[in-house]
Amino acid sequence: MLADLKLSLPIMTGVATYPAGATFGPRITRDFEFVWVIEGDVEYRVEETTLPVPPGSVLLCRPGKTDFFRWDENRRTRHGYFHFKVLSLPDDWPPPEEWPLIQAPVEGDILRPLFRYLLTWADRGDPTLLRMTMAHMLASFVTGEIAGRDVPQETLPEAVERAWTYLHNRLEEDPSTSIHLADLADAACVSPEHLCRLFKSSTGRSPIETVRLARLDRAAVLLARSNYSVAEISTVCGFSSPFHFSRRFKEAFGLSPRDLRKSLSSGATPPTPRLLQWTPVLR
Repeated sequence: MLADLKLSLPIMTGVATYPAGATFGPRITRDFEFVWVIEGDVEYRVEETTLPVPPGSVLLCRPGKTDFFRWDENRRTRHGYFHFKVLSLPDDWPPPEEWPLIQAPVEGDILRPLFRYLLTWADRGDPTLLRMTMAHMLASFVTGEIAGRDVPQETLPEAVERAWTYLHNRLEEDPSTSIHLADLADAACVSPEHLCRLFKSSTGRSPIETVRLARLDRAAVLLARSNYSVAEISTVCGFSSPFHFSRRFKEAFGLSPRDLRKSLSSGATPPTPRLLQWTPVLR
C-alpha cells in the first residue's frame, strides 16, 4: 500500500504557542497540514463543520478549504504542525474528502512519536526517511491504525538541557520575560562560563543568542499563523520595541516582519526556524 503513496517533503514545520484567546484565520489552505494539539483546548472550524480538538489530538487540514482556529480562551495553547503535498495515492484508498479530520489520542498512540521525529528532523534529516515517516503517519491516520510504542528521545548535555528547559518554561509562562545568562547558569547548575562553552560545543550558539533566536522563532510562527499586528508580536515575544524587533528579525531571517508577512500572503513558504526543535520542547 505505501509503495503507491507518494508525498512531498515537509514544506514547513514548527511548534506554535498562543496566548489565551488568540485566533488564526480564516484562511484558505494551500496544502495538507497535520496539527498536533500539545496543550490547550482548540475549536477548529472548516467550511460548515466545527470540531472540538482536545489536547493530544492530531488534526488533518485539507487543501482548498477555508478554516479557522480558535485557541483556548482560558490558557495558552501549544501545537506542532507540518505542511505537505500528496503526489499520488493507492488505488484502494478512499478519496481525501472521506478521510477523518481528527484522531483522538489513545494509549501507545504512534502519531505523536512520528510527529516528534518530523519536528526534529524536517530540515536536516534523510529525505527518504522523512517521506517514509510521513507516509506511515498519513496511512495510520487514515486507517485508524494508530496504536504503537514510543520512540527514544535524543539528548543534549545535562546542563544544556536544564538551561533549555528553564528557557522554554519561562517563555511559555511569560514570553515577554527577561532572561539573563546568570538565570540560565543558575538553572543549569554550572558557571556562566562553563555554560557558554557547553552551548557552543553542542549547539553552535551562545546561551544569549539561543534566547534571542527562541523569541524570533516564536515571532516568525505568529507572523505566519496569527492575526496579531507586528507591534503586538514584538510585545508578546519580549522585544523592547517594534524597531528593535524588526532589526533583529531581519538579521535572522533576511526579511523584515512586514515583508515576511507579505510574502506569506502571496504563497511563499515560511522560513525554517533558526533553532532546532529540541526534544525538551515537546515533552
